[in-house]
Parts: sequence; structure tokens; C-alpha cells
Amino acid sequence: MPVDLNKILQTIRRDAGLAETSEHEPLIKIEAVDLERPPQEPLIESAGETYGRPISVCFAGVGTCGVNILMSLKSQNANNELVEFVGINSDGGSIKELEKNGFKDNIALSMDSYYLGAGGDLAVAKDLGDKYYDQFVKRFKNNNVDLALVVTGMGGGTGTGVAPMVAKAAKEAQSGKPNKLTIGVATMPEGIEADRRDMAMLGMEEFKKYVDALIVIDQINILDVLDEQNASIDDVNDLIDSRFQIVLQSIMDTVTKYTKRNIDFADVCSTLKSSGDSIITTVEASAANVEDIKRELSKALNDKLLIDHSKKIASRLMVYQFYEQGYSERTHYEVVSEIQKIFNWTKVGDYYRCVLDNSPENTVKFLKIGSGSGEEYKGKTKVIVMAGGFVDKPSVEKQTVAIPAVATPVVAAPTVAMPKVVVPEPPPIRATVATKVLPVAEPPPATPQGSSLEELLKKGFSL
Repeated sequence: MPVDLNKILQTIRRDAGLAETSEHEPLIKIEAVDLERPPQEPLIESAGETYGRPISVCFAGVGTCGVNILMSLKSQNANNELVEFVGINSDGGSIKELEKNGFKDNIALSMDSYYLGAGGDLAVAKDLGDKYYDQFVKRFKNNNVDLALVVTGMGGGTGTGVAPMVAKAAKEAQSGKPNKLTIGVATMPEGIEADRRDMAMLGMEEFKKYVDALIVIDQINILDVLDEQNASIDDVNDLIDSRFQIVLQSIMDTVTKYTKRNIDFADVCSTLKSSGDSIITTVEASAANVEDIKRELSKALNDKLLIDHSKKIASRLMVYQFYEQGYSERTHYEVVSEIQKIFNWTKVGDYYRCVLDNSPENTVKFLKIGSGSGEEYKGKTKVIVMAGGFVDKPSVEKQTVAIPAVATPVVAAPTVAMPKVVVPEPPPIRATVATKVLPVAEPPPATPQGSSLEELLKKGFSL
């Protein structure tokens, strides 16, 4: 039943002996509140540090590629009022397109007020980033952004030069505050644009300095992916957009759904904070056969458009699985174990553990597993995976050399202590040393000239 707060206040004033105000001039101009209507639940909310207020998310698209992805994702998240979409570009036509599609809070970049773009010139783009840096910081600070997603395409001008400065501004605005994240998502040029990959790599290295987690979508293998999915060249943009959408949706699904084995935004921060190269994805499959789930996990986590982690170990791992009521706990264990196996964890007994050998200094190990059930997952399961902090696997040679050194330390000790001995060159070996001396038989007596056969026989000659 609606409640009129003004009538209540008028009654209080009358009982207190105070003059009543005109009905046309209410004390508080406020709409009546319907107490029977449940309050609208925010789309993004965490039970951690941000309890009592929604998490603030800013999705910043930088450069033409970033702006195009921004418009695509906005159309898929039209009802999500808690995500702020900001377009940042030096191309005036791109900014006009944003405004035409309902994007009002954009940042147009120009050195001369003509907004004609950076022309693929990295130096010009860097100057633009420096010029507008304070404006970037102000935007993130004013909105108290908890999660900044900076998306761009590397290899051109504006995205390559400006995106690192946008990420740096986000990190500065978040500095000193707990449970804040800046995530970068960037594409690398495809094979026919190979000449742009060197510049793209320079931009990517600079970008990586200012983000907590970096998701790279490398289009060098786009033809293989198109062949596998029996898709055409017209589907390239949709394939790339889907990777960006999966990253955004995976994070939102993680922090908006509360379960008994819950994962909140602070857990996401622990997984991705200063994690470097990372993977964020979601897999949905039928719950009928665990082998089907494993197959889909392998396909998604070994996506040819993502980083190759076949020779790396993920030191940080978060797994969040959703399923229907009555789901087998053993199957849940199998799913988690399969993910740990894919990320090269070591099997110790019946379970997998993150075993690191000679890992870099300050390497952080973190594991968070959550799960929950619901009617919306009838007959299927959904698995959200976030992985980061990748460390190189020890090579087989290193493992082989290390084992005898530990097992037989006595053998190695004398070798280290022995002085260097100079062995003189041996003298040349003469033939007489190797020659076997044989007894020489005496020669038979010389045959006398003119002797008869009978006389020779008598003198000892034999035939």
C-alpha cells in the first residue's frame, strides 16, 4: 500500500502545535513509496568491501577497434545500468557514431581540434595520451571505479599509443584503495597485417605495465579458428567480439550470483591483481556426461586466439561452477581437477597441486573454488574460469640434472675441490714399440755350382 510521507509530516506538525503547510507546498517533495514492491536488486554487488553499494564498472574502448567493440557490447548489455561505457578516440567520425548510438560520455582526442585521427603514427598517439591524461584520471576518480576494463586493438595509432595511458590513469585513480582492478583486453593483428605486429608488440608491452591482468586476443590464428568453426570471413568480427563479451560477462556473473560456496569481488581481485597474462572465460555444457564438459573446457582454455599456456603453470586459479540440484560432488571434483590439469598443476596422490620450481620472486599462489545450484541450470552446467600468474614449467633437462646433484652430493664435492691438472702431451709412439720381434730362421746353405743331385743330397740338401 503506498505511503504518503507528506501527510505523516503534516500530522506530526499539527500534534506539535506547529503551523501546517499548504497541501500544494509539501515539506518534502518525494514520490510515494510502495512498500509492497520489492526493491530492485543491483546487477553487480559483492559481499566484500563494497557491501551496501554496487560495484562501479567502467568499460573504456580506446581507438577505433576499442570503440567498435564498445558499441557491440553496449547493445548486448543495454539493461546494465551499472556499467559505464566510455569511448576514447581521435577519429571524429567514430565519436559521432558513438553519440548517434547513445554514448554521451566520450572523450574526443585531438592536437588541433580537427579530430582527424593519429594516422597510425605512434608518436602522435603518445602525445595525445599525455595531453588528455589528467582528463582520464578525473573520469575514473569521479566515478570511484572499482573495475576498469580497458579494451583496444594494438597495431594502429590511437589504440597502441593511448590505451597504456588510459590504463595508467585508472591505476592512479585506484591507488591506495583495496579491491580495485584494472584489466586490459587487447587484440593483436592477424597474419595479413604482419607488418603491424612489431608496433603492436611495443604497445602491448607498454600496456602490460599499467594493468593488473592482460587478456590478449591474438588474431594470428584466426584462419584456423574460422576453419574449425566452419565460419566465413564475415564472422571474424563476431568471433572477436564474443571473446570480449565472455570476459565482461564472466566477471559480472561471478560477482552478482550469491551461492553457499560463494566467490565475491575480493576473490576476483586476489586472482587477477598484478597477475600479468591471464585467461577469463566461461564454458557451458550438458551435465549428462562429464567427458563432454571436459572436452568443452579443453577447447575454451586452449583457444587458439588466447595465450599459449601449454608450457606454463597458472599460479593463480579461480573456478566457479553452477549446476542443477542433486549434481554429483564427484563430478564437480573431476571438473575442477581437469582444469588444474590443463593449467599444468602436478598430481600429488589423488589431487592436483600448484608445484612451482624456481618461480620468480614475489610469485603468489592462490586457489578459489566456488559452486552453486539453481533451477536455471537444469540439465546443464556452467563453469567460470579465471587464471593468471603464469610461470614457466621447468624443462626436462633441468629436472634431470637436478636429481643426481641432490641424490649424490658426495660425487660432486671432490670434483670442485680438485686442482686443475695439466697433463703433458705424450711422446709420439714409435713403430718398434708395437712391432713383435719374431725369431729369424737361418737361411739354407747356398747351392754350390755344378754339383750333381746325388752329391747335394749327401751334403744335407733336401727336396
